[in-house]
Amino acid sequence: MWLDRNVRCRHLSLLLIALSSLVSACSTRTVLRPNPQPETSYEMVVPKGVLRYTLETGETAVQPIPDKQVAPVYPPSWVHPGATPVTVVAQLVMDKEGHVQGVYPVSDTDKAADHALFEAAVEHAAMQWTFTPLWMEKPNGDGTYELTAKPFSLWYVFHFKVVNGKPIVETAKR
Repeated sequence: MWLDRNVRCRHLSLLLIALSSLVSACSTRTVLRPNPQPETSYEMVVPKGVLRYTLETGETAVQPIPDKQVAPVYPPSWVHPGATPVTVVAQLVMDKEGHVQGVYPVSDTDKAADHALFEAAVEHAAMQWTFTPLWMEKPNGDGTYELTAKPFSLWYVFHFKVVNGKPIVETAKR
């Protein structure tokens, strides 16, 4: 796709916003940020060893950001005082438009007998999530740029717990 100067400037503005988000994500301190859904929060976390796109010289990328996030529902049959907290780690795989195509719980997460209900709650909610596309911008050498949307995946950690008899779900993005 050939871009004129105005489109390149707009994409550069988006890139600057994404870069400021990346800089803030470099903090080693974990801080859960409120999600628009009640009783839910999330944060970006990146697991070690995850494959990433490699940018060529002059190439830039605009990080995808969430458009819509639906909170998982705590399985009602497991809401009781003193319920043990449950953690589900899942990889969300998006197509190049930012639509979730698959939710894959990680095998190293806690596997209690009731864990399948929590994984199902995560999958049901996350399949409704959408993100902005992951844009890659590559210079053509003649002052124009080629803009390409790429598929991507993100990792989330979902924490289910009961506090004062009330079910709470917290989400962190890896």
